[in-house]
Amino acid sequence: MTSAEPMDQAVSELLDDLWMARHGDPRFGHEDFGPFPSLIARADELDDLDLKFLTRLEGAYAALWAGRTTDVLTLVAWLLQTMDAHAAELEVQDWQVDQFETTFVDLLDSLIGVPELSLDQVEALVADWARRVRGTAYYAPAVETAVHAAVAVHRGDRAGALRNLDSCTDFTPPSGTCGPGTRATLAAVYNAAGSYEQARALSTPDLGGDPSERCGFYPAETYAALIEGWGRDGRRDEVMRAAASIDATYSPVGLYNHIADSLAALIRVDALDEALPMALKHLDAVDECSNVYEQAQLAAALSATLASAAAADPDTAVARRDDDGVPVLVSASQLSDELADRVRLAASRFDVRNASTVVSSTFEETLALRTARSHRNAGGRVKAVVDRSAEELVSGLSSFGSVSPRRSAECAQALRGRLDELEGRSLARARHMLAWDRRREDPQQAIVELRGIADETRESYPSWAAQSELLAALLQVHGGDAEPEILLDWPREDPSWSAGAQVNFARLRAMAVAPFDAERAVAAVDAGLAVLDRVDRGELPLISDPEALAAAVGSIDADAAAQRAVLHHLRADLVGELDGDELNAGDPAAEFTAGDPAADIDAALVAARRAVELSSDPDQAMSFRGELVDALQLAAGAQAHTDVGAALVLLAEAESNARFAQLGQLLNARTALLLEAGDVDSARDDAERAVSVWTVEGDQHAADSSRFDLAHVMLARDEDPLAIIELVEPAVEAMAAIGDIGSELHGAQVLARAQSAAGRADDAIGSFTQVIDGYTGQAPSGVMGQLHAARAIDYSEVRRFGEALDDLDSAVDAYTQAGDRFEAADTLRTAALTAHFAGESGRSFDYLGRAEHLYEELATSAPVDFERARLEFARADIIRDREPERAESLLGDVAGRARAANWIGLLIPVLHLSAMHAIESEKPEQARDLLNEALRHAPDHPALTGLLAELD
Repeated sequence: MTSAEPMDQAVSELLDDLWMARHGDPRFGHEDFGPFPSLIARADELDDLDLKFLTRLEGAYAALWAGRTTDVLTLVAWLLQTMDAHAAELEVQDWQVDQFETTFVDLLDSLIGVPELSLDQVEALVADWARRVRGTAYYAPAVETAVHAAVAVHRGDRAGALRNLDSCTDFTPPSGTCGPGTRATLAAVYNAAGSYEQARALSTPDLGGDPSERCGFYPAETYAALIEGWGRDGRRDEVMRAAASIDATYSPVGLYNHIADSLAALIRVDALDEALPMALKHLDAVDECSNVYEQAQLAAALSATLASAAAADPDTAVARRDDDGVPVLVSASQLSDELADRVRLAASRFDVRNASTVVSSTFEETLALRTARSHRNAGGRVKAVVDRSAEELVSGLSSFGSVSPRRSAECAQALRGRLDELEGRSLARARHMLAWDRRREDPQQAIVELRGIADETRESYPSWAAQSELLAALLQVHGGDAEPEILLDWPREDPSWSAGAQVNFARLRAMAVAPFDAERAVAAVDAGLAVLDRVDRGELPLISDPEALAAAVGSIDADAAAQRAVLHHLRADLVGELDGDELNAGDPAAEFTAGDPAADIDAALVAARRAVELSSDPDQAMSFRGELVDALQLAAGAQAHTDVGAALVLLAEAESNARFAQLGQLLNARTALLLEAGDVDSARDDAERAVSVWTVEGDQHAADSSRFDLAHVMLARDEDPLAIIELVEPAVEAMAAIGDIGSELHGAQVLARAQSAAGRADDAIGSFTQVIDGYTGQAPSGVMGQLHAARAIDYSEVRRFGEALDDLDSAVDAYTQAGDRFEAADTLRTAALTAHFAGESGRSFDYLGRAEHLYEELATSAPVDFERARLEFARADIIRDREPERAESLLGDVAGRARAANWIGLLIPVLHLSAMHAIESEKPEQARDLLNEALRHAPDHPALTGLLAELD
């Protein structure tokens, strides 16, 4: 550098970028190591030793969470060497010492997972650490013991490892860590040495120990020490509870070795229904693990989980991303084998280094784990499509229909060439089902085939003939070739048919007329339920024909429960469309009331659970679990109105029962609920998985809709807006190309917010305008208020203040019309500031007065202290130039109220503006005090540090 000024600017920019890399995402453990190679290079160019040290120190900590163990080791080695060689020149602050020592301690646990490091080198590094910190608060005998014992385990000397562990009696944690975590570290090595009792004895007391010792990882860190032993002992309840805690705590921060332990323990206790969703969530996480050992550990657990799923159903498939990042469908068994190969390759590297086979043996034990009694195996193993007889293809065509359209289509294709192997009822059923399946490719041909089957089977199988006739008419109506009236007047089910046939026909009638007459649809459902009531009372058998009884697959009682579940689900969807007089006209004491489907939802869920419990055939169990997933989603949707947490529990159960093809809709629903609950990390995972599912299933429209959901979550997480634009723009164009205006406008709204966040105000204005024009007269007033308020921000960015104020006026009107006076008042505050920046002081004060008046009205029914403080803050900013003394008084008053109420989010900008005002008023010491107070709440805030630097 040739002058001080460019050097200062370069340093300032580097510090800002360094702060963003470390603290841009304020959540603990959510570091970004990606920018650090560039940041370190920039620091080296500036040739300032303290800056080089700071950048590498921050990089080492970020790498603990988002990099590789080798990255941390490289940076820590440089820091050690520099501290040794330049101790007199470095100005290391206390917080930097703390951060370095906690980073070094965390590194020690991971060193053994780097096969390039010899075990002697690992022990030398821990010895050097102990030499440096012994006698300080950063030393902990337990840490040193744990590393030496882990080395002994890798060498195959388990007895030596146990002697080492048993000799440790001082569990004092190093400064910056916690006691339960230190004991969990030792317990993990006890587990590795095969001494699960000692691990349990060491860590179990921490589940009820001194709360003052705990950190943010409690109780997951203690569960992580105990879950392997619990799994080996078959303690299912403890494993389930621990795995849920571990997943919730460690998944967001990428500590996947604990996820691997959880998966293995779940498999040991036959909890495939919990293990498989967890595995699917982490399929792409192997490469994100911090070292080779952890990669192999997770890969082994994933392989065992997928192999267990494939053992229950050989056609199980999962979504993986190819080299271009596009989701593709891969069989679970194939992926399990690929992961196992990767594990064995990694294990061989450790075996060579360790001169023992301990690591290979450990991973082989994990790879061999399988579940045995998961309800996914109910009634036996689901047959692969290629292994099915013609009779079994008929069953598969039906059973796969709701849970895997791909496999249902495969059954249909295979069955068309094997009809000659069937006869009687089975042949009639197969031809009927294949004709109905034909509608996907050729609806007109399906009508012809259905009517032909109806004519041929009218005498021998009248109920099948009637169904074929009804479905042909349904296709005609939906194709525009017949009027809905032919469905509305369709004959009812024949009482001479079996009860099962009557119920099924009633369901079909209800579904056929539902779009045109909800009242008749409910009546059809009620007719079907009435027949089932007679079956339950023993007045009718569900199946009366001997031939049908002989052809029945699985439990007849399960079939009855499943039919009841479907009817109640359908009824729940319908009742909201009717008023009470229509619905209960025939029975004033009717249990099910219009607009309140709660009783039907409960009944559907109870019946669906019963159907799964009673199922005795693999195809039957698979189909009924699919119906249970639908019932759980229905219940979750209703529960979400009053208890989001309970709804999420229901969706978790649905996920554990769902087949791959069902996950898309489920994940879409859960994404919205997780956002509402404030869990943006899990919402992002679900949204991204939903895109993958729909892409793999070939539903491009659903995939693009899910991209809008994903973009919405990414905006909530303050992710790169350019990446969001890149994600959303093609999806919006695709919706426009197929003429789906509603979806196009929904996507354009998300796109507009991303363009605004990216600083592309003109583009955002165009997108918002498209949405506002499309929604006018269609969307609720509150939504229109949000859109006008959002566009006003971008108009202000390009200094089109007149149009911004017009939008804000429209937003106030819309919020007022929607009855949301809080938003109306806050929008008036924004309008006051906008008018001030536009130079329209009279209009600005008018907005302030209107906002104050509105808050006076609101104060009679709700607290508005915070809102009034924000309004006074705006007033102070507006009058600062013309009435500096009054502005200073207002700012002091607002700051005092913010301190008293602990409104830190308000206090910081108030102190910032107060400091700026003090500088303008030539009161530098007052400004310094204000900035120092603000920095105590936000020590790395770039605007505050920049202003303080100006003062200095």
